[in-house]
Amino acid sequence: MQKIVATIWIIGFVTVNSQLTSSTSPSKDFNVTEVVHHNVVKKSSPPSLRCTSSSERAIKADLSSDDLIWICKTDEWIPYRIEPSLGTVKSLSADSCKHIREILATDCTNRPNSGVYWVQDMQVYCDMTTDGGGWTLVWQHSYMETSPLSTNMYYFSDYYKACATYASGWCNIPNKKRFNPTEQMIVAYHQGNVVWAYKGVFNYNIDHDWTGGVLVNFHRIVDQCTSSGSPNVQPAPSAHRGDHALLGIAFDKRSPYNYYDNCDTIYGSFNSPGECRWFDCYTRATGKQSKQQTVAIYVR
Repeated sequence: MQKIVATIWIIGFVTVNSQLTSSTSPSKDFNVTEVVHHNVVKKSSPPSLRCTSSSERAIKADLSSDDLIWICKTDEWIPYRIEPSLGTVKSLSADSCKHIREILATDCTNRPNSGVYWVQDMQVYCDMTTDGGGWTLVWQHSYMETSPLSTNMYYFSDYYKACATYASGWCNIPNKKRFNPTEQMIVAYHQGNVVWAYKGVFNYNIDHDWTGGVLVNFHRIVDQCTSSGSPNVQPAPSAHRGDHALLGIAFDKRSPYNYYDNCDTIYGSFNSPGECRWFDCYTRATGKQSKQQTVAIYVR
């Protein structure tokens, strides 16, 4: 069987979080934050493209040689090796997503991308965009999509299920104070898009009981709700008509100071959950009732 060698040419602007170290003279080291792709044959020798001022930003990736890249600098191809950044490999696990943001962001306009990073030897989704970024995903639930329901799904549960995506499903990281947070955020998504997001002071009860889902000194980040009484109202644990069983899973968006009334996520029991997604957020005219809904909790 013929061996196929992959090649990479970089064409357009991309952000490089890793540091580059010259494999020749240290005097030629320099930081690169933006590079341009161009068509290049993958091999350990320099590209065949002549290194001139017109190709000053051309870059060649040789993934078979410890992530070796060639950068055209002052009419000469210089080999550089990519050194992994904080959170990109398990051996460089960060303390939290906030830690990654503080280390990798050189200014407020150069933040790391949202995505999965290694944090405390776990692969965790980091929101690096909302409210300045640095948020660690510690719990999520996609209503009417995850079944059967169980107490493992409580946000105060000690059951671990990796929080490596916010798109769908459920997850939980116990002992949420391990990230040394001072803030807590609750976000509702529809098909991956933020509908509302609120933050507050970190509530230490989040590791103990359902009251940990109540935001302390809350602030609105974004709120697209249009239902009467719902806009600019913080989310809170919901127990519709005595729905005590789902405290720790269900949230309400209309009466946060009356936790035992209304419904905006699900209601009922573990064996018979009721449908009420977006009922206290969107009016029926928007077509956003009984549609995909994921609520997530982040800490920072």
